Amino acid sequence: MNYQIKELSPKYVKGAAAVAGSLPAWFDADSRQRVIPIDLRYQDGFIALDGEKVIGFITLFVAEGRVNIGWMGVTPDYHYQGIGRALVGAAADYCKQRGIDELATYTLGDSVEYAPYDATRAFYYSLGFEVYRRSRTDNPGCPEEIKLKKVIR
Repeated sequence: MNYQIKELSPKYVKGAAAVAGSLPAWFDADSRQRVIPIDLRYQDGFIALDGEKVIGFITLFVAEGRVNIGWMGVTPDYHYQGIGRALVGAAADYCKQRGIDELATYTLGDSVEYAPYDATRAFYYSLGFEVYRRSRTDNPGCPEEIKLKKVIR
Protein backbone atom coordinates (compact mmCIF):
# COMPACT_ATOMS: atom_id res chain seq x y z
CA MET A 1 0.00 0.00 0.00
CA ASN A 2 1.31 3.42 -0.93
CA TYR A 3 0.45 6.22 1.43
CA GLN A 4 2.10 9.46 2.53
CA ILE A 5 2.32 11.07 5.95
CA LYS A 6 2.06 14.87 5.86
CA GLU A 7 1.74 17.60 8.42
CA LEU A 8 -1.84 18.47 9.35
CA SER A 9 -2.83 21.77 7.76
CA PRO A 10 -6.15 23.57 7.18
CA LYS A 11 -6.32 21.94 3.73
CA TYR A 12 -6.76 18.51 5.37
CA VAL A 13 -9.07 19.30 8.30
CA LYS A 14 -12.28 18.36 6.49
CA GLY A 15 -10.82 15.05 5.29
CA ALA A 16 -9.51 14.21 8.76
CA ALA A 17 -12.93 15.02 10.25
CA ALA A 18 -14.47 12.63 7.71
CA VAL A 19 -12.12 9.89 8.93
CA ALA A 20 -13.30 10.53 12.50
CA GLY A 21 -16.88 10.38 11.22
CA SER A 22 -16.22 6.88 9.89
CA LEU A 23 -15.31 5.61 13.37
CA PRO A 24 -18.51 5.52 15.49
CA ALA A 25 -17.23 2.45 17.39
CA TRP A 26 -14.41 4.64 18.77
CA PHE A 27 -15.82 8.17 18.89
CA ASP A 28 -19.24 9.19 20.16
CA ALA A 29 -21.46 11.56 18.15
CA ASP A 30 -20.32 14.70 20.02
CA SER A 31 -16.66 13.84 19.45
CA ARG A 32 -17.21 13.08 15.74
CA GLN A 33 -19.42 16.06 14.98
CA ARG A 34 -18.14 18.83 17.27
CA VAL A 35 -15.03 18.14 19.31
CA ILE A 36 -12.67 16.52 16.81
CA PRO A 37 -13.37 19.06 14.03
CA ILE A 38 -12.51 21.88 16.46
CA ASP A 39 -9.37 20.17 17.77
CA LEU A 40 -8.20 19.46 14.21
CA ARG A 41 -8.13 23.22 13.63
CA TYR A 42 -6.13 24.07 16.75
CA GLN A 43 -3.83 21.12 17.50
CA ASP A 44 -0.72 20.13 15.60
CA GLY A 45 -0.65 16.77 13.92
CA PHE A 46 -0.23 14.64 10.84
CA ILE A 47 -2.44 13.03 8.25
CA ALA A 48 -2.06 9.93 6.11
CA LEU A 49 -2.97 10.25 2.45
CA ASP A 50 -3.80 7.69 -0.20
CA GLY A 51 -3.38 9.89 -3.26
CA GLU A 52 -5.32 12.98 -2.24
CA LYS A 53 -7.71 11.15 0.10
CA VAL A 54 -7.17 11.54 3.86
CA ILE A 55 -7.21 8.03 5.34
CA GLY A 56 -5.82 8.73 8.81
CA PHE A 57 -4.89 11.46 11.26
CA ILE A 58 -3.25 12.13 14.60
CA THR A 59 -3.46 15.35 16.64
CA LEU A 60 -0.84 16.45 19.15
CA PHE A 61 -0.53 18.98 21.96
CA VAL A 62 2.04 19.61 24.67
CA ALA A 63 0.94 19.40 28.31
CA GLU A 64 2.52 18.20 31.56
CA GLY A 65 5.94 18.02 29.91
CA ARG A 66 4.78 15.48 27.34
CA VAL A 67 3.56 15.47 23.78
CA ASN A 68 0.02 14.14 24.04
CA ILE A 69 -1.99 12.44 21.34
CA GLY A 70 -5.34 14.20 21.31
CA TRP A 71 -7.06 12.10 18.68
CA MET A 72 -6.04 9.43 16.23
CA GLY A 73 -8.02 7.51 13.67
CA VAL A 74 -7.64 5.51 10.49
CA THR A 75 -10.49 4.81 8.05
CA PRO A 76 -11.72 1.23 8.70
CA ASP A 77 -10.87 0.05 5.17
CA TYR A 78 -7.22 0.91 5.90
CA HIS A 79 -6.87 -0.72 9.33
CA TYR A 80 -3.97 -3.14 9.87
CA GLN A 81 -1.83 -1.67 7.08
CA GLY A 82 0.76 0.17 9.19
CA ILE A 83 -0.86 3.60 8.93
CA GLY A 84 -1.46 4.06 12.67
CA ARG A 85 2.11 2.95 13.35
CA ALA A 86 3.39 5.50 10.80
CA LEU A 87 1.30 8.27 12.38
CA VAL A 88 2.69 7.46 15.84
CA GLY A 89 6.17 7.42 14.26
CA ALA A 90 5.57 10.94 12.96
CA ALA A 91 4.46 11.94 16.48
CA ALA A 92 7.70 10.47 17.90
CA ASP A 93 9.70 12.56 15.40
CA TYR A 94 7.68 15.60 16.51
CA CYS A 95 8.78 14.85 20.10
CA LYS A 96 12.43 14.59 19.08
CA GLN A 97 12.30 17.86 17.13
CA ARG A 98 11.03 19.61 20.27
CA GLY A 99 13.38 17.90 22.71
CA ILE A 100 10.49 16.23 24.55
CA ASP A 101 11.16 12.64 25.56
CA GLU A 102 7.65 11.34 26.30
CA LEU A 103 4.68 10.70 24.04
CA ALA A 104 1.39 10.07 25.86
CA THR A 105 -2.26 9.33 25.23
CA TYR A 106 -5.31 8.13 27.12
CA THR A 107 -7.94 5.57 26.29
CA LEU A 108 -10.74 3.45 27.69
CA GLY A 109 -9.45 1.33 30.56
CA ASP A 110 -8.99 -2.40 30.34
CA SER A 111 -11.59 -3.07 33.04
CA VAL A 112 -14.16 -2.37 30.31
CA GLU A 113 -14.52 -5.15 27.75
CA TYR A 114 -15.12 -3.56 24.36
CA ALA A 115 -13.47 -5.06 21.28
CA PRO A 116 -12.58 -1.79 19.47
CA TYR A 117 -10.69 -0.52 22.51
CA ASP A 118 -9.15 -3.93 23.23
CA ALA A 119 -7.57 -3.48 19.77
CA THR A 120 -6.63 0.14 20.56
CA ARG A 121 -4.83 -0.84 23.76
CA ALA A 122 -3.08 -3.75 22.02
CA PHE A 123 -1.93 -1.34 19.31
CA TYR A 124 -0.38 1.08 21.81
CA TYR A 125 1.19 -1.71 23.88
CA SER A 126 2.76 -3.15 20.70
CA LEU A 127 4.45 0.22 20.17
CA GLY A 128 5.96 0.24 23.66
CA PHE A 129 3.42 2.39 25.50
CA GLU A 130 2.86 1.58 29.16
CA VAL A 131 0.13 2.56 31.61
CA TYR A 132 1.19 5.35 33.98
CA ARG A 133 -2.19 6.26 35.49
CA ARG A 134 -5.62 4.71 35.93
CA SER A 135 -8.70 6.60 36.99
CA ARG A 136 -12.42 6.13 37.37
CA THR A 137 -14.64 8.67 35.66
CA ASP A 138 -18.28 9.72 35.85
CA ASN A 139 -18.65 9.24 32.09
CA PRO A 140 -20.83 6.15 31.49
CA GLY A 141 -19.22 5.71 28.06
CA CYS A 142 -15.74 5.62 29.63
CA PRO A 143 -16.03 4.52 33.27
CA GLU A 144 -12.29 3.83 33.51
CA GLU A 145 -9.57 5.76 31.75
CA ILE A 146 -5.93 4.77 31.41
CA LYS A 147 -3.11 7.10 30.51
CA LEU A 148 -0.30 5.59 28.50
CA LYS A 149 3.17 6.90 27.73
CA LYS A 150 6.23 5.93 25.78
CA VAL A 151 9.77 7.24 26.23
CA ILE A 152 11.15 8.66 22.99
CA ARG A 153 14.92 8.54 22.49
